[in-house]
Parts: sequence; C-alpha cells; structure tokens
Amino acid sequence: MHGKKILSEIAKVTKLNWHEKEIVVYMTAGVIPYFDPLTLNLRSDIDILTHELIHRILSEPENWRRIKGNWVKLMKKYKNEPQKTKTHIVVHAIHAVILKKLFGEERLKREKKAVRDPKYIRSWKITDADGYENIIRELTKGLK
Repeated sequence: MHGKKILSEIAKVTKLNWHEKEIVVYMTAGVIPYFDPLTLNLRSDIDILTHELIHRILSEPENWRRIKGNWVKLMKKYKNEPQKTKTHIVVHAIHAVILKKLFGEERLKREKKAVRDPKYIRSWKITDADGYENIIRELTKGLK
C-alpha cells in the first residue's frame, strides 16, 4: 500500500537513487531483521522494512561511493560511540523524517518507544539531540 511512497521518500531524503531493479525479501522465523540479504522475521512490519531499506540504499556500491566522505566525517563526530550506535544515528535520522512525513509524529513516537536495544536507544537520543535534518544535511552535503 505504501511501498512506492516509502521507496521514493527514502531516495528523496538521502538524495540517492535506487540501483537495484528488484529487491528480494526473505521472510523467516527466529532471526533479527537485516538488510543484506534483506531478511525479515514474521513479526516485522512496514517500519522495520523501511529501516532495512534505508540501510540498503546507503550500502549500494554506487551510493556508498557518493556518500563515503560525508559518512566518514559524520562517524568521526561520534567516534566514542559503539559502531552499531553510530550507524543507526544516520539510519534513524532518515527514518524519522520519513515516518513524520508519511505517517505523522505519533507513528515516530511509537517507533522510538518500541526500541529495546540500548545501542539503538542511544542512537535515537543522539538523533533527537543533534536534529534529524542536521544529520541528513551532513550526510548529503554536496549531493544533487
């Protein structure tokens, strides 16, 4: 129902293009969702899929070449944070903008509240403190 809007909004917010014509999604029980190969569990919802798709667009080789310099600068800013937290600062900033635009503030609040992993919780706190738009601006600086 929201698939095309979500894919389009991810591309718009990141200023990156989708290079894959088709993304295979695996569904299985007993795993934590991850993006490569894109694998979801039976409890995954559209917000989890969106999260993994954000990872996916950032990691496409053509896109990674475009953002790598900005990414390295951003990661230096958070050098004292665990790797998982650093990576998710960017992912959560992008996700926050998409959730707010497509589904509203309440949906974003619900997504943050659902997080249990302390490293994810920390990344949301940093994202809130530093501002979603500021983080995205640093990531996409110089991109058209």
